Amino acid sequence: MSEWTPERAYAILQEVYTDKLMQDEKRKVFQKIKNQLTQFLQYLAVDDALKPYEDRMKLFKEFAFMPGDNIFTSMQYLFNLARGEKEVDRNETERHLQRVYRALFTPAGLKTPTIPDSFWETPLGIACLIAEKGIEAVYPILEEVEEGLH
Repeated sequence: MSEWTPERAYAILQEVYTDKLMQDEKRKVFQKIKNQLTQFLQYLAVDDALKPYEDRMKLFKEFAFMPGDNIFTSMQYLFNLARGEKEVDRNETERHLQRVYRALFTPAGLKTPTIPDSFWETPLGIACLIAEKGIEAVYPILEEVEEGLH
């Protein structure tokens, strides 16, 4: 195992967390949340409730951008931390982490997210791990990432 420093780790992550990767991750999350929402609307027998918003949602998915403070904002904040941006406010970081966990891993009726182990190996999961525990927490994962880059 090589010697890791925060500087070296962030340099690797800056190489990995490209605009394309971050946009692709946002699109995956958008699709997952949209699928969950569609399913819940079917349970309530209001399947067509999203019809007036279909065009807007296609744009959100295509451009991986949604105006306002939303899941995309939280993801970008976490990706920025993973790329080495300094945390300004721990409470803000927690707010973004909780938004991601609630949106993706908290089933209806429960208060605690159920996060699968596989999540921590995804780009978003790695960014969340860095935000929660610091860059040192992902050194073992970065060994594999670095091998894949070179």
